[in-house]
Amino acid sequence: MTRTTILLDHDLLLEVKQLARASGTTATNVIREALKSYLEKNRPRRKLSFTGAGRSGRRSVARDAEKILRSKASRREGW
Repeated sequence: MTRTTILLDHDLLLEVKQLARASGTTATNVIREALKSYLEKNRPRRKLSFTGAGRSGRRSVARDAEKILRSKASRREGW
């Protein structure tokens, strides 16, 4: 992991610390989890460029290609 510095309003930092104490964790972990959640929710969806290369004989694959690929692709591996 890499250390970084962020600036927070006093009230926000107090709320983070209170949540961490109540949850039995650290303020760092609360902030890390909040950032993960925010990024997952707001990450732009990429179009998977290799969709449609080849034939499966099933029309549903062409129609649902994005959904199928997203369900199988791992974000940690660059998708």
